[in-house]
Amino acid sequence: MRLVVCCLLVCSVSVSADTRIGFGSCFNQDKSAEIWKAIGGSNLNGFLFLGDNIYASRNFSRAKLETAYSKANGVIPWDRLGPIQATWDDHDFGRNDGGADFSERLVSQRLFWQFFGPRMDVSKPASAGVYNSATRAIEGNQVQIIALDTRSFRGRLKPTLIRNTPGAERYVPNSDESQSMLGETQWAWLEDQLSMPADIRIIMSSIQVIAEGHGWERWGNLPHERDRLLDLLKQRESSELLLLSGDRHIGGVYQIEHGNERFIEATSSGLNMAWSQSTEYLPNQVGTPIRGNHFAVLVISQSGLERVTWHADDGSQLSSFRFD
Repeated sequence: MRLVVCCLLVCSVSVSADTRIGFGSCFNQDKSAEIWKAIGGSNLNGFLFLGDNIYASRNFSRAKLETAYSKANGVIPWDRLGPIQATWDDHDFGRNDGGADFSERLVSQRLFWQFFGPRMDVSKPASAGVYNSATRAIEGNQVQIIALDTRSFRGRLKPTLIRNTPGAERYVPNSDESQSMLGETQWAWLEDQLSMPADIRIIMSSIQVIAEGHGWERWGNLPHERDRLLDLLKQRESSELLLLSGDRHIGGVYQIEHGNERFIEATSSGLNMAWSQSTEYLPNQVGTPIRGNHFAVLVISQSGLERVTWHADDGSQLSSFRFD
C-alpha cells in the first residue's frame, strides 16, 4: 500500500526525474546559520519545516517571537527551497513541551501564519491551530502532504516520577483517554484528508509518532491517541505512506508493525541544535542515529518513494535509507 499526503489544493509542479524535498527542524536563530548555505545549494524542489523553526519559548513574549522570526527570515534562502510547508513545535509555539493550556498560543499562531502563510500554497481548514495540507503533482504521482498540529489542542502529559530515568526521562504513558493529541476538529479534518485520492502521503508530525523506548515527548505518551492515528492511517485511501518528525535533536529511521502494516518514520532534528552527546539507540530504530547538526532530503521518483538521505551542515551525506 502506498502512503501519500492528501489535501484540498493541488499544485502542479514541473520537476526533473528524482524530485528532492528537504526537511528539518530545530533551528535556533541565535546560533550558526551555516547549514542554510548547504540547504540552499542542495537543488531542492521543496522544503518541509517540522517545527522548532525558531526558538522563543524561554521568557516568552510577542516581541521575542517577532525578533526570532525576523532573524530567521534573514538567513533562510527562500528562493532556493522551492515550495515550502510548515508546522510548529513547542519552541515556536511558545512554551517548552506546551499544549492547549498555553494561554499565549493565539499570539504564536498569528505570527506563525504571518511568517509562513504568504510562502505556503496550502489548504488551511480552520481559524484555530496551524494544521494544513497540500497536494503536488510529482513525477506523475499525486503527493499529499499533511502537516499536523500537535500543540494547540494537546492535553496533559504524565510526568515521570524520577527525571532522567532511562526510557522515562520526562514523561510516562498517560492512560487517561480524555486527553487528546489533535482535538476532535483536527481528527475529523484528518480523516477527511485521508479519504482523498493520492499516490503518496507524507504526514508531518512535530513529535515522533512510532519511536519507542524514550521518555521525551512522543505520541506514545498518549498511547490511545497513537493507536487512533495508526488505525486511521490504515483506513486511508490506498497510497504509499511516510511519517516525518522533528523535535528530538537527533536524526534516524524507525519502523513498527501495526495491524499487519509496516509504518516507517524518518526524523530530522537538529538544523543547528543537534544533541551531539546522545548515546540513545531505540529498540525500533533502523541504522545508526545522526547526532550532529543535519538536514534531510526525501527523494521521490516516478516509481514512488525512493530514499531519505541526511546531510551535515557542509552538505556532505551522513546516512541514507532506501525504501523497499
